[in-house]
Amino acid sequence: MKNYRSSGSLNEDPPKPVNQTTDSFKTFAVWLAALFLTALGAQLWIAWLYGSPLLMWDQWYEAPFIKAWVTGQWTLSDFIAAHNEHRIFATRVLEASLVSLNGRWEPMVEMTANAFLHAGLACLLAFCLWDFLGRKNGWLVCFLVTPFFSLPFAGENAIWGINSLYDFLDIFALLTLVGLGFGKFGSVLWWLGCLAAIVGLFTVASGLLAPLAAGGLIVLRMLKGRRFDKAGMISVAVCLLIVVLGAVLNVTKQEDHSFQAHSFVEFTNALARDLSWPFYHAPEMPVFIVLPLVFLLVRYLRPNFQAPRAAEFLLVLALWSVLQSVAIAYGRANYGGDFPASRYTDMFQMFVIAAVFAAMLLAQLSERYPIRSGICAFAYVAIIFYNVCVISQITVSGLLAPTRMWNLVAEERVQRFEATGNEADLLERPTVRPDPSLALSVLSDPALQTVLPAICLPPSPVPKTGRLSALSQWLQEHAPVILSTGLVLFIVLCGYGLARGAPGLPQKSPVRVLALLAGLAALGFVWSKHTVTRQSVEYDLQQQIVANFQRAGNLKRAAIHEQKAEALKP
Repeated sequence: MKNYRSSGSLNEDPPKPVNQTTDSFKTFAVWLAALFLTALGAQLWIAWLYGSPLLMWDQWYEAPFIKAWVTGQWTLSDFIAAHNEHRIFATRVLEASLVSLNGRWEPMVEMTANAFLHAGLACLLAFCLWDFLGRKNGWLVCFLVTPFFSLPFAGENAIWGINSLYDFLDIFALLTLVGLGFGKFGSVLWWLGCLAAIVGLFTVASGLLAPLAAGGLIVLRMLKGRRFDKAGMISVAVCLLIVVLGAVLNVTKQEDHSFQAHSFVEFTNALARDLSWPFYHAPEMPVFIVLPLVFLLVRYLRPNFQAPRAAEFLLVLALWSVLQSVAIAYGRANYGGDFPASRYTDMFQMFVIAAVFAAMLLAQLSERYPIRSGICAFAYVAIIFYNVCVISQITVSGLLAPTRMWNLVAEERVQRFEATGNEADLLERPTVRPDPSLALSVLSDPALQTVLPAICLPPSPVPKTGRLSALSQWLQEHAPVILSTGLVLFIVLCGYGLARGAPGLPQKSPVRVLALLAGLAALGFVWSKHTVTRQSVEYDLQQQIVANFQRAGNLKRAAIHEQKAEALKP
């Protein structure tokens, strides 16, 4: 059996899979294109239906940084200054770049950029899975990854322009896990992992958990091999030093203390809630989700295990996600109620993705009961995907639609203030969240008025838009077409594989047939929703706003939104 020093690097050829040939990268790249287009189109569609051109929640607090950037008075400390409990250097680099390229600070443009980042993350993860699993069945890797990056369960990250920070966290975490966890000490890959780990500290406060997970993998590998070599110990020490650096950079906000767990019971309840995603109100489900990972760990620890490299990647990915859940369970135990905040689910899903691929790997390695193992694996995956769809529907109806409704109210208040100049119009609740006084200071700042979106400026026959606004709007309006193109490409590739056969699979593979049917069902669903437009969504929401104001006895505000609804009437 190869030692880990020779099989732990992406720079080396992976071990040949049993009874299966490897895919060529050119073949896999076509599947990656289908994944990219599908994830991109889905994310853009969410942004187009439910995104707001108005700054939203935490983004208002970024005004001082944007002001420093546009006035040329910025310093490096502005990029790494604390934002709540985080240091969001990567997100601020993206923000500043978009403001410079676009000429204005427009959330809708940021959402478009974030959609590309999100789709890129999907492809990076798919590539890592494909590589570590032996560079075979790339179509199946993309098929299993696609729902996690196309369904709207993490809808907050699609409609918050500032929430690129979570995609950056995942990207740098993957690079850290691969570089430090699998790169040979001192190699280019290893140094890339070190750099990614340090940059990851400036994405989200929990960025320090990636090097911690990588160090844990190295220790596990040495325990399995019963060999504590010098290079491995140095790598562990480097991981711990980066973790300590992250702890030193950590920021504590007194106002966030109320969100934290104040007892062991609160913490464990929150952790069960987070680890049970995507199951709703089922705190016992972490036991079900983790089963394939437990079986994989047991098999990995046995001598002469056939796929140590694949098992290690899935285990370290799961460990990183669990550590994220632990951090969120402590820091946000009293935030989100019974349903974890949507923006965190991009981290929770990595635990589930690792479990799904662990189930598939175990089925592949089964020699005594291959058919039975395959059926169990796909039953497991089907249960997971069903609940991902359920949680996505809950997110749309329970989060995205209400958020867009609140933003329509806030947009109306800002427009009224810009038209009248009367501060009372902006301060009259319900209005801009989280703090209308903060919004007032931003809207009234002469330096910021040169870059604020058109909705934050006085009415004009020709609204001032950025240079990228038209392109961003075009991409979002055509999101269903982009999404459908990705699905059609996926369906064509599945059909071609069924017609011509695929390496290592029979020509009429039932697995590929299921994938083809799933693609057709997804395409049919997208087509059934083609009449849902931004205008139709806003028309329905404006009518709900009218009814809400009428019930509250605020007939003046009801009349304003009734007029807006009439303007949107199909």
